[in-house]
Amino acid sequence: MNKQFASFIKATFTLLFIALSGVSVAQTDHRVFNFKQGDEYQTDILTNSRAVVQRGKQTLNVNTVSTITKSYKVSLANERGYTIGVNIKRIDNVIDAMGEQFHFDSDNVRDTASFLKKAYEFMLNKPVDVAINKYGIIQSFTDYKAEMATDTLVAFAGMQPEIFEKGTLIGLVADLNHGPNLHKGFTWADSVVINSQTLKSKFWIEDVNEKHTIVKFSTTTSGRLLNSNTNGTYVVENETGIILEKLLYIVTTGYQISRGRVVYAVSRSTSVSEKTRKVR
Repeated sequence: MNKQFASFIKATFTLLFIALSGVSVAQTDHRVFNFKQGDEYQTDILTNSRAVVQRGKQTLNVNTVSTITKSYKVSLANERGYTIGVNIKRIDNVIDAMGEQFHFDSDNVRDTASFLKKAYEFMLNKPVDVAINKYGIIQSFTDYKAEMATDTLVAFAGMQPEIFEKGTLIGLVADLNHGPNLHKGFTWADSVVINSQTLKSKFWIEDVNEKHTIVKFSTTTSGRLLNSNTNGTYVVENETGIILEKLLYIVTTGYQISRGRVVYAVSRSTSVSEKTRKVR
């Protein structure tokens, strides 16, 4: 990879996208999830992103397309809850910037010394064990050092890392109890703080049938320098509470300050499509 581009990525800014927590309805009768040890779900994620970084008259346009395959495997199940291993198994990412194209495919690594490869290794096959209670609420999780992955991939590669926060729903599920009270047109609101950023969401039921509930939502994220707006749709399986499909459109604008106290204006639009299925 071009060394100037690589150093620019690391020095300028980290454009954070916060992965949305699982859907939760304000209710006292929370859903109890019934996972079994050995259950495994696979999520395929397609992300398209367009970012613009501007300092004075200098402008950098970065367009990316990425596909990620992620697994959620239940390694422990008992009366208290579950431990789920979350692992990124495959990455295919194309970045167009500064008149150059950079491509990484974890199934076909050609340049073993590339900066992209070194960065992606911080994300690939690094399972995070997430302990949740029977209501899907995160109790604890393991972590790993991913400074390079954060600085590079979140900022430019168009990826939306999954953020785990104690006390929130794991993103695989929705706290929806299918029944007469959950009807088309039902609305509610939610607010959560993750990594010092406040997420305020409005949800509404678009449709309900025997097998699925379709939830639409809009979310605003407020941070010290960056703000974003998200519109999306969740398709929830009534029997299990698993979110089978997520469609998101995110617009982020604001500023970032590099280590040299240089201010950059940033804007970004991102579309995300996620599909989840049980594989075991």
